[in-house]
Amino acid sequence: MVGFVHPVVPSANGRTTCLSELDEGGTLKERWTLVTADNATLFLQNRDGRRHGCIDLMSAYAAVNFGHRNPAFRSAFDAAHDLVGPFPGPAAEEVARWLCAQLGEPARRRVLFQIGGSFAVATAVALARRARSGRVAVIEGSFHGLGVDTGAFSSVQREFSLQDTGFTELVDGQVVRLAHGEIPQSWGGISCLLYEPVQGANGYVPLEPAWLKKLTSAAAASGVVTISDEIQCGFFRHGVLSPATELGLDPDIALYSKSLTNGIYPLSAVVYKESIGRHSGVFLAHTFQTSALGTAAAQVVIRYIETHDIATLAKQTEDGLRDLAWKLTGEGHARDVFLTGPTLSFEPIHISSAELVQRAFDRGVLIFRGGARGQRIRIAPPLTIPASQLSEAAEVVWSAITAG
Repeated sequence: MVGFVHPVVPSANGRTTCLSELDEGGTLKERWTLVTADNATLFLQNRDGRRHGCIDLMSAYAAVNFGHRNPAFRSAFDAAHDLVGPFPGPAAEEVARWLCAQLGEPARRRVLFQIGGSFAVATAVALARRARSGRVAVIEGSFHGLGVDTGAFSSVQREFSLQDTGFTELVDGQVVRLAHGEIPQSWGGISCLLYEPVQGANGYVPLEPAWLKKLTSAAAASGVVTISDEIQCGFFRHGVLSPATELGLDPDIALYSKSLTNGIYPLSAVVYKESIGRHSGVFLAHTFQTSALGTAAAQVVIRYIETHDIATLAKQTEDGLRDLAWKLTGEGHARDVFLTGPTLSFEPIHISSAELVQRAFDRGVLIFRGGARGQRIRIAPPLTIPASQLSEAAEVVWSAITAG
């Protein structure tokens, strides 16, 4: 199956696309569009009508953790309404209760649904700054979105961002950047600590657990609001539903998006302690806050998690990547190799990350880049990928690394 190519009828009149060149599809040598997808398999077509199939080891930036077009999620499209102003549907309450329960002590937590990860981060910081004024402490290597505010909170891939035109610098003065391993001597003037337990855009780099525990404990002891951004690393992307909870942390606010709906709808959830959200006379509303499709999609995803052994799926995927991780390290082809549950990341030594992505794609496997300079490789298969297909993909990646 890997790398199959067969001709199809070109687009009508041979017209070139009207789609913008500014999306990330331009990182490959050719422009491709998606024809269809099935679990961990993508079927693509270029502008000449040529088709290309590949195994997806990207999972749409960790959004499609449970496979493309998962038949268990089809009922999400049968919601009873579309938008009804300020009235959420019954699925919203079920999803909110479930999320609160996962973080423990659900009676003291609340969920505010938003649209997309950047908006969730901005909302969390707004809640934190209303509870305690001051600057936002972030960790070097973090990525928290592409808005004017969330872009300032991020420290990787800003140079690639279309939005990086000077506005983010206006917010930089409100940000305190911590190096890995650093714990501030004083938390005065700091409102909140915003962190990713596993840094996504930085190349799937896990924060050192003992240090993260000390850091968040010190922040909480000083009254600083702690925010765990699990938008990319949550929902079993690294083997557990909530990395912060698995580490025994108790964030004041936890953020989810992406795989919350398995990529069906850009819903996000801001799960916060009720005491932080007690602000009379203020609210945050927008047109799609009560979208039935978003919460219905989240509802079928959590029901899927509850009725399937996701931990075993994650372990099987991790086992399928382990041999590649060992070879990368043992034979000197990569540095800083991290196997964090069902996700593998590394920095190739003898080939650039960009060239490796292209080689693997040409051979029928989709991987993607990360890191402060885009120097790292991220491999994140859907947890539902068959073992034989994952083994095949891993061999392709290895051959792409060692070719020539």
